[in-house]
Amino acid sequence: MRNTDQSSSLFWLVLAIGIVLLSLTYGVGNFHEPGPGFITFFAGAILIVLSLALFFSNFGGRAERSSLRSLWTGLETGKILYVLLLLVAYTFLLKPVGFLISTFLLLVLMFRVKGSYRLKTVFLMSLLVTAGSYLVFEIWLKAQLPKGILEGII
Repeated sequence: MRNTDQSSSLFWLVLAIGIVLLSLTYGVGNFHEPGPGFITFFAGAILIVLSLALFFSNFGGRAERSSLRSLWTGLETGKILYVLLLLVAYTFLLKPVGFLISTFLLLVLMFRVKGSYRLKTVFLMSLLVTAGSYLVFEIWLKAQLPKGILEGII
């Protein structure tokens, strides 16, 4: 392969073809009566188009030789692992602690990853996003978000 983009585009192409073929076994249906494989078929088809576009876009100019190691240079892997750990902890704490508290804490800790916000700004942004999402999902859409330890209060 000329570069890592072409290699990865072939991987995604093979995966997308598999998704399309498997979704055909479930039945696609039509736009008026979609079948179980409707969404996965079109998602796979879009992935085929994107992977082909990525593959052929690398034929135009001079190919840069890059390695897998060069893809990771400059990334702050500590922050990535920190965010992944926070998201895993959020999934475990969401039900027992509740949506409001766990989402607020998650956002506070994730905004601190950036590191350039003042603490007052972090708390305000976390509060606004948590309140806004609560209003949209619990009040407006009538979704049942986990109450957790606030069960009797809200």
